[in-house]
Amino acid sequence: MKYERMDGLLWARLIIASSSYLEVRKSIVDSLNVFPVPDGDTGTNMSLTMASATRAVMQKEEAHLGLAAKTISYGALMGARGNSGVILSQLFAGFAKYTGNLEDVDAKGFAKALANAVETAYQAVMNPVEGTILTVSKEAAAAAKNEADKPDSTIDSVLEAAYQSAMAALEKTPSMLPVLKQAGVVDAGGQGLVYILEGMLKVLWGEEFEIVPVERLDAQTSEIDRDFFTDGGVLKYQYCTEFILKKKTDDLKLDAIRAFLLDKGDCILVVGSAEASKIHVHTNRPGLVLDYCSDMGSLHEMQIHNMNEQSQEMQMKAKATKHLGIVSVAVGAGLIEIFKSLGVDTVIVGGQTMNPSTQDFLEAIDSILAEEILLLPNNKNIILAAQQAANVSTKPCMVVETTSIPQGIAALMAFNPENEMAFNKQKMEEAGHQIVTMVVTYAVRDSQFDGHNIEKGQILGLVDGKLVVLGENVAGVVEELAAGNIKPDYELVTIYYGEETGEDEARELVERLASKYPDIDFELHFGGQPLYYYLLSLE
Repeated sequence: MKYERMDGLLWARLIIASSSYLEVRKSIVDSLNVFPVPDGDTGTNMSLTMASATRAVMQKEEAHLGLAAKTISYGALMGARGNSGVILSQLFAGFAKYTGNLEDVDAKGFAKALANAVETAYQAVMNPVEGTILTVSKEAAAAAKNEADKPDSTIDSVLEAAYQSAMAALEKTPSMLPVLKQAGVVDAGGQGLVYILEGMLKVLWGEEFEIVPVERLDAQTSEIDRDFFTDGGVLKYQYCTEFILKKKTDDLKLDAIRAFLLDKGDCILVVGSAEASKIHVHTNRPGLVLDYCSDMGSLHEMQIHNMNEQSQEMQMKAKATKHLGIVSVAVGAGLIEIFKSLGVDTVIVGGQTMNPSTQDFLEAIDSILAEEILLLPNNKNIILAAQQAANVSTKPCMVVETTSIPQGIAALMAFNPENEMAFNKQKMEEAGHQIVTMVVTYAVRDSQFDGHNIEKGQILGLVDGKLVVLGENVAGVVEELAAGNIKPDYELVTIYYGEETGEDEARELVERLASKYPDIDFELHFGGQPLYYYLLSLE
């Protein structure tokens, strides 16, 4: 069947189907991580973003293209996670901006909407990098325009031209980014976009594939459900229950957890990996949820809040508003306590493999009784989501562009609540960027990168994101990192040990380092972070 025009119902149908198509292929996208470290989450982030868009548009059928596109854009905005998810949400935002007042479009209009989508996405990124999802989207839109200029073009032919060009552009990404070529992979975000276009095209062709029920999609609702409150104005589900679940022996069965939670509450989120997952649900039976999950793994960083009580307290304290508040992102019981002790009002539990969404940031912002808010993402893949939240928040917000936990801690040391927000941002970023961050983790797969032959399970040492040390022993890698990076003018090395590292083991390591570098002070703290044996801060 040939489609001459695109309306809201068709656009929604394409979004819903392509969301399912990506969902069952997200692990392939996740595997395209440049570094073989346990943080490959591009596919998961894009799938979560698509799932949020799907949930939004399924709440109401809308034949008007502009209105449907606006709903989809809002859903993607709220659910956007990671750089890839935020860029994807901006593509939808650009599409919605062009189609705003249009009931439908023909092939040329569809191509123009795609072109506007790309322009908006490029504008959202401060320093666009070619060889990424941006390049793939740009080439797809250019091919769509060329096809739309033909007299017999249809929606089908325009989308097929976009898809074919996107695939060709994807194959070229390694030649555009040396880091991809070295790792032997194509760009993960670009691959995710190709899957989205492929899913859309298969719908137009009438091909059948698995449509994942919306209840199985890993995304919180973008808007309050109609039945969220009872008739008396009391929350239907009273307890916000959130925790980290880590495997004991067997891999976590995330699909089973989602299925169990479906009739236990709403605002369900299950995101992470088979080793560690973040669970979030609004429920009236938190004990039942915890009991079930404790049989599957170990529970960490549990938080249960009575939302009715919180709402009443916020109303009572509404007049007690301070000037500046701080939101930070961290995972690990020790790190969360450190951030709170340094003045952070709300810590969003997240980080590697658990990137918070725009909506997570907005909820954190709204929870703080402050006139203005500073956001510390502490991860380069979270900065765009934080910026997106700052742009749409009703409160003035600024993002302190910290890319690691040590940078975030250093930034907080420079915070002065008496100073204006913009001045604090400047001083905090200056302090954070003076820090050298070293991390010790492990390889999740065999790989070749930057002259290194990496084997699964090997211990990896990275300095400011660059792989510099390979080894078989955690302590040995730390000592090699120290030998190559501690300079005479450094005064302090702070070490945060993770959940897989024993305190005695960490103390012995620090004692050896202190004896080798007697002119430098060493501090040891429990971080409790997953995936990373040690985080080190050099200053």
